[in-house]
Amino acid sequence: MSRDMASDDLENGHAVLDPPPASSGPEESGGSSASSATARKDRSEELPGLPRLNYKLLDHKKKLFLVGGLLVLEGSILPIVLFYPLWFATTLRHGILFAIITSFFGIVSGLEFAHRSWRLILKDDIYRPLDGKRWRFDFTHMTLSIGYTVMTGILIGASIPHEPLVRPLAMPLPLFFIQVGSLALATGYMNARNMPATCKVSSIPKGAPIPPVLLTFIEDVVAVDGGAGKTYRKRLLGRYKVSKDFRALIKGLNWFWGVGCMLIGAGSLAVVWTAPQEIAYGIGWGAPLVFTIIWTAITIFWSHTSLHNEKKRWMANLRRQSQQENEKQAES
Repeated sequence: MSRDMASDDLENGHAVLDPPPASSGPEESGGSSASSATARKDRSEELPGLPRLNYKLLDHKKKLFLVGGLLVLEGSILPIVLFYPLWFATTLRHGILFAIITSFFGIVSGLEFAHRSWRLILKDDIYRPLDGKRWRFDFTHMTLSIGYTVMTGILIGASIPHEPLVRPLAMPLPLFFIQVGSLALATGYMNARNMPATCKVSSIPKGAPIPPVLLTFIEDVVAVDGGAGKTYRKRLLGRYKVSKDFRALIKGLNWFWGVGCMLIGAGSLAVVWTAPQEIAYGIGWGAPLVFTIIWTAITIFWSHTSLHNEKKRWMANLRRQSQQENEKQAES
């Protein structure tokens, strides 16, 4: 019964993996103990044919708030908090001022980046993409490497002159959001046109229909940074393959974040180059944070509602198909 429903639901699917079985396999032990505990709790909630993701953010809220808070502090709050008091209330040479600010950039993100690099090159294949090789990082890692390198280069280069270039020093976050937004829009368009991936995109092989990049980001971040491992990668792609509602959620959120990131990135960049430099610096580092908070709040509500509706519709389809099978048996 569930196989027939999955086949009907695959008419618009783009993933390449068969959905994993509901029961846990030997690879499930590769994830963290917290993920395993979550898996045991969710087992009773399994619906035939619908792979459970077995990962709840609330079970990892301490790490989420700690790492997320430190990244926000480093990437948005600290530059603003340090810039204005040091700029207006001290006689520090501006070169020294920005040397102080720049010295904090990369401490938290660099450590987190090194940590996920270590996990991806471990001899035991626990966190790497499906069919991934040891010395090849996932798509998110490669994407962030490019953005991180550009941001660091701008911060260093614009701080070198005797009088630092304030406007370029406000550009890193807007440029990063433009990068993420362009990826989301490009893969969203490619997915809508059923275009193939031109290279391996994490667990999606070259030549397979490419999913929205949001799915790839979720897969990589939860599997590596969240410690859920390859089991989560299989379950996520399995869910995306069989569930029309889940695909609609991912596609909608991908466009939502893609358009939003492009607008806030381009808008912030325009303000950076037109407003007085003291205001431009605050906009460049602060506006993306405000945008992220608002978009994240909307995403949480949207996801919670959509996943709840997905479960209800899946159960309704199961009941309808069961009823149809019973009617056929009664007729025969």
